[in-house]
Amino acid sequence: MDRYTMMVALSGQICGTILLVTVITTWFGRRRKGGAGLSDGGIQRLEVRLTEVQQSLDAMAIEVERISEGQRFATKLLSERAAAQTNDVNGAREPSRVGQPR
Repeated sequence: MDRYTMMVALSGQICGTILLVTVITTWFGRRRKGGAGLSDGGIQRLEVRLTEVQQSLDAMAIEVERISEGQRFATKLLSERAAAQTNDVNGAREPSRVGQPR
């Protein structure tokens, strides 16, 4: 084995050992502490934040529905206008007055 291959292999072993020691130390430290429990105040704050997030999500859902309804309406108008122009070219009926003031 040449010198550079040996350096790469040794570096990998050192990094792997450091990672393994860090993971094991963290795992045993959390087991010893008994986990991170939340106090009653912490739980109440989380419930308030979750309620706020839920309300924000509901408001965004309503706005997205409004946007999609507007998109459907605009698509309907454009398809009716295109159909009217196609019929005008064929001479089937009079020009459509969609979008023109009366």
